[in-house]
Amino acid sequence: MNPVFEMHNSHITIANPRKLQMPAENSKLSDLNPSELAWQRLRKELIEIGLTKKWPETLAMIGAVHLVASLFCHILYRYVQTIAAGPYLLIWSVQLTTNLWIIRKLVGKGWAKSSPLIGILARIWATFLIISFSATSYSEISADQANNFNWFKPVWASLSCFAWAVTAWIVNPWFVLAAVWTWAMGWAMIFWIKDAYLIYGVAWSVLLWIIAAILIRQRHKHFPVKEIQERNTPSA
Repeated sequence: MNPVFEMHNSHITIANPRKLQMPAENSKLSDLNPSELAWQRLRKELIEIGLTKKWPETLAMIGAVHLVASLFCHILYRYVQTIAAGPYLLIWSVQLTTNLWIIRKLVGKGWAKSSPLIGILARIWATFLIISFSATSYSEISADQANNFNWFKPVWASLSCFAWAVTAWIVNPWFVLAAVWTWAMGWAMIFWIKDAYLIYGVAWSVLLWIIAAILIRQRHKHFPVKEIQERNTPSA
């Protein structure tokens, strides 16, 4: 079991970051694995940042923005019945810009450099966005495919599954559950392809809200409110 996460009564809890000890404190130097030590330090740092900074609130707001954007796309496709690229590109551009503004506003400038693992994860999810846009662009090349079956929508689910799986291998295996969730989302999108935007929006938003709720619960458990406020107060 990863020392950062524990199981209690069939639910996941995060071990207190303050109580996480490096193996160097209890082991002989000759027994240490440098790579394991490095990963444990990085994970400890990542979780402490995730709990003390406003990442839970950020994820919750990004989930809400994603749901709103997906609802607009759903209305355009299902009821307005347009597949013109312009309106969708506008919605996605506004969504991306809003998400970046939320992160910078709540977490602060230089958030991607606050931890080596955050920088790696930011690059992974940026790649996810690039490939998702690429798949969407390919679909728009063929009008027949765009009208009969939007194959790129289930591809979004596969890319989501991949990104969450990579996150699990880097951060913690429990994120595999998020990969499974998005895999199931893909099947739902295939069976109800006309409602794919709605399914994608609801599934992703619920997932982000669940993660945010877990982080907030653990924050209240391990850190006093005053310390959280101090860590989120911009330095003069």
